[in-house]
Amino acid sequence: MIDIETNRLMLRLVPLAALASSAAEMVEVTRGLIGEKLPDAWFHESWIYKTRYDQWVADASFAPWSVRTVTLKDSGQIVGGMNCHHKPMPFTLSGKTSPGVEMGYSIFEPWQRRGIAFEAIMGFLAWARTQGLESVVLSIRPDNVASLALARKLGAVRIGSQLDEKDCSEDIYHFRC
Repeated sequence: MIDIETNRLMLRLVPLAALASSAAEMVEVTRGLIGEKLPDAWFHESWIYKTRYDQWVADASFAPWSVRTVTLKDSGQIVGGMNCHHKPMPFTLSGKTSPGVEMGYSIFEPWQRRGIAFEAIMGFLAWARTQGLESVVLSIRPDNVASLALARKLGAVRIGSQLDEKDCSEDIYHFRC
């Protein structure tokens, strides 16, 4: 699978076996598969890895849209992760239909607020456009000031709101890539 490289980052696809070990919170096994510089924070939302594992097993074409580590190239430190909730599918807004994904990302402390999420998203989008992607949806909690600022920087506009899987209120943002 294709690794995506930016100036500072490597966005490396997490192998299927590592999704399984991440979901099972098998820390040392996962570090052996992904990298020794994988922080404990990686395992805080292990349900995501189980969900993406199941999607990949059900449809192998989902693989490149699955979970990627966000890794600093200079040190090999894994500082976050990103994933798409599904492979590109038709998304209609204001009468225009385009292939789109819902994207999620997380940058761990202490690497937040250094432009890493923006760089990771832009790097991923450069690759995703070559695969036909035209739009992205982000679901953001209304109190997540940093992600709201990032959405504005990406040119995203609020198109609605919802309750997520954990009954948290989220605003839904959309932008064309």
